[in-house]
Amino acid sequence: MAWGDIDIPFFAEAGFERRACRVTKLWFWSRDPARETCGDTVEDEYTFIGAPIIPGFPERGRALKDRMREAFLSYFEGKDHVRVEPYPVIARWRDDIHLTIASIADFQPHVTSGDVAPPANPLTISQPCIRLTDVAAVGRSGRHLTTFEMMAHHCFNRPNDGDVVYWIDECVRYCDDLLVNHLGISESEITYVENPWAGGGNAGPAVEVIVGGLELATLVFMNLEEDSEGEIEVKGERYREMQLQIIDTGYGLERFCWAAAGTPTIYESIYPETVAWLRDASGFDARLAEKDNVDADLLLSELSRLAGILNIDVGTDVGPLYDKLLERLANRGVDLTLDELKSIAEPLAAIYAIPDHMHALCNMLGDALVPSNVKAGYLARMLARRTLRMRDSLGLEVSLAELGAHHLEHNLDGSGFSQTREGILTILELEEQRYSEMLRAGEAAVRTALNGVPADATEVDDAILFQLAETRGLQPDMAVGIARGLGWSNLSVRVGFSAEMAARHAAQAKAAAGARGRVGILAPGHGIPATASDFYADTTQTGFSARVLHCQSLTDAQVTALDLSAEVTGSPTHAIVLDRTLFYPDGGGQLGDQGRLSNGATVSVLDTRVEDEVILHLTDGELPAGEVSGEVGWERRKQLMDHHTSVHIIGGSARAVLGPHIWQAGSSKGERYARLDVTHYQRLTRDDLDAIEDHANSIVEANIGIEKTVLDRAEADERYGFELYQGGPPKHTRIRIIRIGEHDVQACAGTHHDSTGEVGEVRIIRSSAVQDGVGSRRGGASADRGRRDLTRARPAPRAPADRGLRGAGGATRRPASLRPALLPRVEGAAEAHRATRGRDRAPAHQRRWFRRGCRARWSPLHHPRRLR
Repeated sequence: MAWGDIDIPFFAEAGFERRACRVTKLWFWSRDPARETCGDTVEDEYTFIGAPIIPGFPERGRALKDRMREAFLSYFEGKDHVRVEPYPVIARWRDDIHLTIASIADFQPHVTSGDVAPPANPLTISQPCIRLTDVAAVGRSGRHLTTFEMMAHHCFNRPNDGDVVYWIDECVRYCDDLLVNHLGISESEITYVENPWAGGGNAGPAVEVIVGGLELATLVFMNLEEDSEGEIEVKGERYREMQLQIIDTGYGLERFCWAAAGTPTIYESIYPETVAWLRDASGFDARLAEKDNVDADLLLSELSRLAGILNIDVGTDVGPLYDKLLERLANRGVDLTLDELKSIAEPLAAIYAIPDHMHALCNMLGDALVPSNVKAGYLARMLARRTLRMRDSLGLEVSLAELGAHHLEHNLDGSGFSQTREGILTILELEEQRYSEMLRAGEAAVRTALNGVPADATEVDDAILFQLAETRGLQPDMAVGIARGLGWSNLSVRVGFSAEMAARHAAQAKAAAGARGRVGILAPGHGIPATASDFYADTTQTGFSARVLHCQSLTDAQVTALDLSAEVTGSPTHAIVLDRTLFYPDGGGQLGDQGRLSNGATVSVLDTRVEDEVILHLTDGELPAGEVSGEVGWERRKQLMDHHTSVHIIGGSARAVLGPHIWQAGSSKGERYARLDVTHYQRLTRDDLDAIEDHANSIVEANIGIEKTVLDRAEADERYGFELYQGGPPKHTRIRIIRIGEHDVQACAGTHHDSTGEVGEVRIIRSSAVQDGVGSRRGGASADRGRRDLTRARPAPRAPADRGLRGAGGATRRPASLRPALLPRVEGAAEAHRATRGRDRAPAHQRRWFRRGCRARWSPLHHPRRLR
């Protein structure tokens, strides 16, 4: 059987026939002997509008979704699948995507590669997902959504090991049994269309499940993985066969609800209270009542049917849809002009899109995301500002926070969120303030960007729109709207641009993930074995013996590419590889160890790096192969441990003081200073910093033991959740866990103390905004050795973040750094601290255990929703 062919005995047993679709030419299976099309063509309109094809579900909105979801999950639990709780919508366990776009994304790449065991096998889940490629079509097509739940059943087979749970035939049997015998769908309404699937680095044969003209599910039989040299091509990408065979299914919860409700659009079935509220509050219903010749349900039903069969981008090219709709309405005896149609359809599109956008936005904020102009934060800000523009177009006198409060009450169960309801509403309130500031400054930014563009231009260069969005926070439709008011009256957003912009962000994440991990010193296929990392066994040990396996000279280009830190004195000339080492290599934000290697001759180790699990000692000279002794510089190692441990302490304290949205956005731990960047939605006041500092010092003074364990990834995820990945997702299947009691837990490969008391007293010495929400707030801290030179400044209270964080056009203006006063290095520094801080401190003799310490900078973190 050739790749892509599907052997499904069930179809023959159940009376299906296989035919080629007259329109699409795709092969499909149907029990209806008269069917000539596959069900998903320009000739197959929706048949369920006004005539539900899933009987027995009278509920609407959240109640309908809850009951439909439970029906699905209970069915598969009855078929020996384990119910797994949904993952967060922010895909923090991955570095190649920002958002969870499908249920299988929960298990890519480590489970699908076979490196990590799944949480259960087989399993069933209903996973909230967010996809923004069709964001401009939401509200207009009658069916598009940015956020949806993908109900699924998955199993992970290892056929080479004789471990097969079930494969293609049984998967299709489950689907058909669910639809026909448990949901009551007519057998003749169902078609299964053969169409290969690809996504997230994997691919496989697939069948699309079409009912009443609507695709309800896709059943993917994943057996391929991306390989640029692979022999199999699927949708323009090359693949090779996997060791695993994976059942990857996706059943659209909201589409099932629509098919059960039979409403004119999907939005009335899943957001009925919000749609009714917005129609009334905007005056839409009152205006519609004045139009005697308009049947709104008829108009919307026809619009949905047309949008379902027309192959157009209804987000930016709605003209053909309206033309066809006017023609069909005329055939029904309804005569409308194009302007009259737009006066009805355009407000309704906004009314429908607002609850959809709020659903995605509240899910993102609930999973502790902070809006910004980069990465996933950019996507949240885009949705917030689209919602505000639609609100303004409707003339609604309601704030973004009020929209959020309504949505949380009627449409969303936030019990699994890490962010609080109050936290979500606070962020929405601040986003609206920033939106207003951006609009005031946006005119100048747009005028400057369009300098030289003719006044009669109809399109603006993509690069200009990208720049305005990514540097000024001006979304394309906003920028074009401002431009029209400035005299470029014919400008419009190019057809397909919104989808390309969303795809651009996805591609940037994937490219960034692919660019990580290789230093570029060793030749490809070098064959050098991985270095034994002995530094974890005892971080206080500095002397060791080893063998030189490899020594090579460095080119000027290689040295330049290393981007050496300012703490590297001199330029390395050679890279030496040992069979084992105590030198910790640069990684996880921590700079590499320094020291020396000797075997008669002595060379200085100026820096340490790692490539392909081979540790490179960058030296100022060469050593021949053979035995060698090494000595790690203890003063630097101790200071790096101080810094790294204090960063964990301060990060946990920031989360405890500021809230669960605090998530590490970056860090640096060197000998001279350390820095922690964290996500936070407003500028930190001195009181905020003092509270974090006091909390951090309480953790130091408690002298909590620091646990260091290595766990299988699946066990670590189940035990601690995704808060482990503060510093980004690790690549390995076994990960090192650093846990400070109940204060902080992270996957971290750095060097740390054995207890918090070894750090010394912590001082936060500086805080500044890195970017608007990147959302980072960056600060500096000092512990013990550093604290004797630094003391807490007491500047006048600063206004909260939203005042002074933004400049023209929404650009960030850096606030003045909070720089502490300097004290002389004198005995009795503790007393000087006490006088400056205005509070009593324990005398120095009671704090003998404080050791020479650290200076650390920082910014804010998050508790993602855990698996339960």
